Amino acid sequence: MTESLNADTAPGSWTVPSSAALVRWNGRWLLDVARGGARGATLKDPALWRLLGELARRPAADHAALERLALDAGVPAGAVSACLASLERAGLLRPAKDPGREPPDGSPALYDWFLAGLAAPADYRDPTLTDDDLALMASYARDDPPPPAVPAFPAGARRVQLPHPVTDPAGHPLRVLGGVLYLSHAVVEDAAIGPLPRSRRVPPSHGASHPFDLCVGCRWADGATTVHAYDPGLHALVPLADTDRPEASGAVRRLMGHSAVGPGDALITVHLAARRVQWRYRTGAAYPTVFLDLGHLLEALSGAAEWHGSAAVDVPVARTAPLGPGDAQGPGPVLAARALRGAAAEGS
Repeated sequence: MTESLNADTAPGSWTVPSSAALVRWNGRWLLDVARGGARGATLKDPALWRLLGELARRPAADHAALERLALDAGVPAGAVSACLASLERAGLLRPAKDPGREPPDGSPALYDWFLAGLAAPADYRDPTLTDDDLALMASYARDDPPPPAVPAFPAGARRVQLPHPVTDPAGHPLRVLGGVLYLSHAVVEDAAIGPLPRSRRVPPSHGASHPFDLCVGCRWADGATTVHAYDPGLHALVPLADTDRPEASGAVRRLMGHSAVGPGDALITVHLAARRVQWRYRTGAAYPTVFLDLGHLLEALSGAAEWHGSAAVDVPVARTAPLGPGDAQGPGPVLAARALRGAAAEGS
């Protein structure tokens, strides 16, 4: 349940931020400022709620009017100046002519903002912002070349080409597997952000970061199992022997052994490639990006499986170690796995 505090304001008046809202949670009213001002703050004095409510309905035209509103709301006369100064420092009160500015330096709101890994919304229609962003990444690249956007495979590695979900015939033995992988993770075009190599994949990545690589374990009709890495650029499987990328292939085989992956099924494992995000975002903002992308990918897998008349069944994975600096070489730890029914069946 949310009650908006937004209000139309005249230039020069004082008001609450346009992003503020009252949120009912566990029987309490909280003040939520989406840009980090006071998320989850509880204001115990009812006078403060009355003041903020009045400001939302009728912003104060000047500081004297603001003081009168505070007195009318029940703020003691001797505390009005300190109260208003505190609300302004916290980013809960600001001139309406500049409602979108960041909290002032040294304010608790600014500390919370940085702690949460948040930043002001970036408008990349502004060429100045784009130029600054590219110049920043160019400075990174001088000392630390960016990682590749897709996994690197040995020269001459054998590949099993997968069918396209629309343009290839329906009778292909790997139609389901190829369709699901294409619609969830395939590269459709190479791209770059300044010095940073990137790709455009079927479901867009938040920040064009693509922090995952996929591996596939197949259990065939005769009971034999094979493990492959997915090459998203060529839409192909690269067979992995037990000695090839043993951490990745070993993880896939262990999960296949512990899950109900039967003959004709495939297991898709999602491996973290954290360095692609960490190179781009050198703050805690990298981590929300990883998990937002993970949600995109898993939903795309489920939707593509359903479209092919199959099902992507969750396979629990063990807890991973804390996310560290990341490794540019090969698939990283498994964050999620899905068993794909009938994806490796003859005539699927």
